[in-house]
Amino acid sequence: MYSLYSLSTFSLPPIIGKWLLLASFTILSGPSFAGSANELMDKYEEIEDALLDNSYGIPIYLESDGEKDLMQGEVYGIIYQPFKKLSNSLGSVKNWCEIMPQHLNIKACTYKYIDNQCRLTFFTGRKHYQKAGHVYRLKYKFNVTASNDEYFNATLKAKNGPLDTKDYNISVTAIPLSDQSTFFHLSYEYRNGFMTRLAMSTYLATIGRNKIGFSIEGQDEENKPIYIRGIRGVIERNAIRYYFAIMSYLNTQTEHEDKRFESKISHWFDLTERYHNQLYEMDKTDYQKYKRMERQDQLRLQKAIKTEQNFDAKCINNNI
Repeated sequence: MYSLYSLSTFSLPPIIGKWLLLASFTILSGPSFAGSANELMDKYEEIEDALLDNSYGIPIYLESDGEKDLMQGEVYGIIYQPFKKLSNSLGSVKNWCEIMPQHLNIKACTYKYIDNQCRLTFFTGRKHYQKAGHVYRLKYKFNVTASNDEYFNATLKAKNGPLDTKDYNISVTAIPLSDQSTFFHLSYEYRNGFMTRLAMSTYLATIGRNKIGFSIEGQDEENKPIYIRGIRGVIERNAIRYYFAIMSYLNTQTEHEDKRFESKISHWFDLTERYHNQLYEMDKTDYQKYKRMERQDQLRLQKAIKTEQNFDAKCINNNI
């Protein structure tokens, strides 16, 4: 639950820089939702009011917790797209590589089929451009555990991460609400050790101390909202970044293939700019420039994978 970082690691002490690399992908780690379509609907009914009337201004509900070395986070939200479209998109390992790199710190994503298992690699670095070969790689096993007309579940698991982190688990579940809306749940979990906890504390006491989230803790003397800070602020900022990544991917699929990438990254930035105080990190021109360069690195890396092995189409098809 100590999630994705959004600040540059430039000129930071090494331990802080390494934790920020950790934070750039841990928003998506978590235990599989041990439930069903009925249980997910029960959760929707429980939090429906909070989803539709909250301080975020978007239909999203966040839960987070951390106890000793176990970090957990839960994100629930409504996306106004057909359930089948969302399940097909999130059921394809290839599409995860179109969604994830919209985040500032995901430099590239590749997929391959090894030992009867689809694998994803996230290349994670600073917010500015870095070559994919110079950043940290986190390797996940990808699996769709349920996919039908009423319920979808996909999981990603990784044994080890940067510093002393381990046991990364991701789960995404979804159910249809109407013909044009879907309720989804993103859960994540990972374990850390002393070095990671120390890096977190240092980051939040220094460059991260003024960053705010979306939840309102109270009001100041002028009756202005006081927004959450610290770990929960990190979680909220990046949960919404990934919510927007899924939205922008789905919302631009009707674009011509030649224009889809540019439309997608433009749409993502415009969504984040609605929440300038929480999410702004760089100008749109710079963001687009870096993402175009990173896109070329990703295409090159994926092409090399297809060349070096008998590439299995199972990792391209939906709902594998």
